[in-house]
Amino acid sequence: MLTNAVVEGELDVKGTKPLAPKPAKLMRQNNFDIIRLVLALMVVLVHSFDLSGSESLLILARVISPHVAVEGFFAISGFLIFGSYERCKSVREYCANRAWRILPGYWLSTIFCLVIAFSMGHFQVGKFLLANLTFANFLHPGIDGVFESNPGNDFMNGALWTIKIEVAFYLAVPLIVWCCRRWNRDAVLLILFVASIVYRVALVNHEKLAIQFPGQLSFFLVGTWLYYHLDFFRKHGVWITLGAALSYGLYVWMGWFVFRPLAISTLTLGACLLLPNVKGPTRWGDFSYGTYILHYPIIQLVVAAGLFRTHAWGTLLFVILIVGFAAALSWFYVEKPSLAHARSNRLRQSALGATPNFPPAVP
Repeated sequence: MLTNAVVEGELDVKGTKPLAPKPAKLMRQNNFDIIRLVLALMVVLVHSFDLSGSESLLILARVISPHVAVEGFFAISGFLIFGSYERCKSVREYCANRAWRILPGYWLSTIFCLVIAFSMGHFQVGKFLLANLTFANFLHPGIDGVFESNPGNDFMNGALWTIKIEVAFYLAVPLIVWCCRRWNRDAVLLILFVASIVYRVALVNHEKLAIQFPGQLSFFLVGTWLYYHLDFFRKHGVWITLGAALSYGLYVWMGWFVFRPLAISTLTLGACLLLPNVKGPTRWGDFSYGTYILHYPIIQLVVAAGLFRTHAWGTLLFVILIVGFAAALSWFYVEKPSLAHARSNRLRQSALGATPNFPPAVP
């Protein structure tokens, strides 16, 4: 999850030609941070209804789709993560960057869940901790005795199921780029896109499996294609986004899943890249990741306290304020220092003359 990315032509290890065809420049004035924050808030709103069961908040589930929000996140990742890989001088640097971006906040959310359990007098956390640290949260999502009376479920952090998919994307990027350099790039991306669609459709009756890594890859790859064809997207963006809106209409009308990733990914990145720049609270930092990884246990705590039963909408506002405060703490005291540390490591390695180990570009 990068912010204010700049994409410039880079040279291969021989310094003779670009690693891959790229747009001349991705302007720093974009809406990645604010769009991700909006997507995270969409998830917060729907989870507030799902976990509280408050009928007063039913309208949130009717007008907001958490699936669209998550798919929008994956589309942005497809765009930015490939850019991150292309700018790195080595696979090791790329892996370090990804680890420093995602792990500190992830560990913070895990510690937060443990603090909640300990404060309630429940200390049998071994299985939960092991599942969390291996990105296998689905194996043991709860801690015995915690949130067992909550009407939604007793999960400590049910939002983390997407993190293992994001990690799978990170691991797949070097292999995908290698294939793109060895063969025709657009053909490789198209083949993988079709394979993802086939997987999703084949498992349509097994939703929990269908929405895992292979099934979400199509959203990621549309973002990737737009990254590599950014100049074209900027030039014809209005018509492309109109086509994306039509694609979503076709998805709703015909139910053909292939239209969904084309529509949602393109519309999301259109909002990030084509609309006038909007800062909002993101002028002070990128609070989207903290919002996403910390909101679930906060909502569970508020539900357990019975606050949603007294005044649902007032409690929802309270939840948003608390989640915003927690996300700010995460950014300023965990995520931002981690990114600064990663950046200082890159500068130090550059000064020591670290040798790039990417394969050369295919002519």
